[in-house]
Amino acid sequence: MLLNADQVNLIGQVFESYVLEHHRNDILHILRERDDEGHYPVIVDALTLFETNMEIGEYFNAFPNEVLPIFDSALRRAAMTALQSASQTHDFSIKQNLHARISGLPVCPELTRERIPKTRDVGHFLSITGTVIRTSLVKVLEFERDYICNKCKHVFVVKADFEQYYAFFRPSTCPNEEGCNSSKFTCLSGTSSVPTSCRDYQEIKIQEQVQRLSVGSIPRSMMVVLEDDLVDSCKSGDDITVYGVVMQRWKPFHQDVRCDLEIVLKANYIQVNNEQLTGVIVDEEVQKEFEDFWEKHKHDPLAGRNEILASLCPQVFGLYLVKLAVAMVLAGGVQRADAAGTRVRGESHLLLVGDPGTGKSQFLKYAVKITPRSVLTAGIGSTSAGI
Repeated sequence: MLLNADQVNLIGQVFESYVLEHHRNDILHILRERDDEGHYPVIVDALTLFETNMEIGEYFNAFPNEVLPIFDSALRRAAMTALQSASQTHDFSIKQNLHARISGLPVCPELTRERIPKTRDVGHFLSITGTVIRTSLVKVLEFERDYICNKCKHVFVVKADFEQYYAFFRPSTCPNEEGCNSSKFTCLSGTSSVPTSCRDYQEIKIQEQVQRLSVGSIPRSMMVVLEDDLVDSCKSGDDITVYGVVMQRWKPFHQDVRCDLEIVLKANYIQVNNEQLTGVIVDEEVQKEFEDFWEKHKHDPLAGRNEILASLCPQVFGLYLVKLAVAMVLAGGVQRADAAGTRVRGESHLLLVGDPGTGKSQFLKYAVKITPRSVLTAGIGSTSAGI
């Protein structure tokens, strides 16, 4: 650990006083919840926290993996303090699984990215904006095991190594301070039926947003690891901003097998940017504009249609037939059922075939830009994108 005891105490005290001042109501709301074993987030604005104490911001940017657990411990102490100072405590119960979720990083190239990070960013806390193109199933992850020394009966904890896909590695000798130096241990995990050392785990894959890339650029992607309350917080097609620590991982070593390193993001907080209601909200002004438009073209509806097509993908001249096909696919259809009860989908597919440089990709990029939930893929990525 790169932080000394005085620095750890300073970080814990500052963060504890900060959450008691700015998030006391959030903590009291969590303490009223009935599920004592659940995981509860407290969303902290990084800019406000760093303004409270700039030294905390320097430690956080330099050692995010060490500072985040200190934040969680300070949050639990703050919850205990809030519980003791509450006037009515019979409705409250202490929660052990509290997590400080950091959001609102300062907008600067060092902390906020729209492109997938690279190797030089490993170990830094960043916010990355992208589109979810794949989500895995939620799994149960064992993150630590208890071992007992066969010689001195010393019990110690071994944590899973994130950088090696949560593999467990026994220490070579007993870590007892008395100097046992035995190399034989017995695993205590699994002897009880209660999974006290397990947590929810999920991996998602995000891709750079196509509309933010330059012409001709291929969007890159990376894996994001979600744990505890972050699981199932987004779905494929969502535009999200992920706050987390850039890390690298590799599979356990094998003789004569090349070691492949992978850059992943261990998420601390996820913000979904395209949360929308199922129904489209149309105010009176938009509805009146819609009615006036078709009232103007009621004697010649095709002229109104052509006016709409002229504004579709304006960077491509002409090709009204192709624009009509793209507009019909974007508008969609109505699902129907035949006499036997078989449902027939209303959405149609579209196949664009043409010489290079005729505007096929421009139509696709325009469709992605105006469709709330969409995934753009090309060539070899079509299978991995679920198409």
